Amino acid sequence: MGCIVNGPGESKHADIGISLPGTGESPAAPVFIDGKKSVTLRGPTVAADFQKLVIDYIERRYGQGGAGRTAAE
Repeated sequence: MGCIVNGPGESKHADIGISLPGTGESPAAPVFIDGKKSVTLRGPTVAADFQKLVIDYIERRYGQGGAGRTAAE
């Protein structure tokens, strides 16, 4: 949702939000779920880890199959 400086405030207003590191910063990205800091993702798998969190959140909130998956999955 935003940079590491303003992103946490912006992310708190989202159902699920992430604050990404800037160029040259260590790969650490705090994730906020329903206005509260849930976890800080680190390392080269930040994008994949966040994608899993989003899918899990959608499935918990809206039920199975609501996470944008195709019928073949």
